[in-house]
Amino acid sequence: LFHCTTTLGQPAQAPTLPAVASPANAPAPPGPPDVVKILQKVGGFTILIRLLKSTGVADQLKGQLNDSSIRFTLFAPNDNSFSNLKAGTLNSLNNEEKVRLVQFHILPTYYTLQNFQTVSNPLRTQAGDNKPGDYPLNVTSMGNQVNISTGLVNATVSGTLYSNFQLAIYQVDK
Repeated sequence: LFHCTTTLGQPAQAPTLPAVASPANAPAPPGPPDVVKILQKVGGFTILIRLLKSTGVADQLKGQLNDSSIRFTLFAPNDNSFSNLKAGTLNSLNNEEKVRLVQFHILPTYYTLQNFQTVSNPLRTQAGDNKPGDYPLNVTSMGNQVNISTGLVNATVSGTLYSNFQLAIYQVDK
């Protein structure tokens, strides 16, 4: 029930309340970037998302990105990139091999496309670097074209999916 009073043509004044920030209206503190949510929003990365989740690498990245001093670059192959693999290749990998495969696409450093013009090869991945059994990447760059060579595959960066100075995600074609 509302009650309104007026005094001879003057509207009633609403009481002045102190300005207090309401918790419901306060902006949420920004959290760490979430690789899975970013890839889901872009679309076309269901195989990579499944690998990130099933290996636990997605949760590991999210936890590490809670520390704002930790930075990563992810080379994200889209679903079409996996079509060149022999049928059953991913299913034939054990869990450790799947983890290494995902880690091979992650650099433990944040790189802009321009940074790739001055990197020293080979680049170390989360899967290791140039020790026997590790997987270094060699990156060459001319202008905005970035090419990656693994020794087995030559891939090209085909676009920037996300970049915030802590995490860069680049789409690769293989």
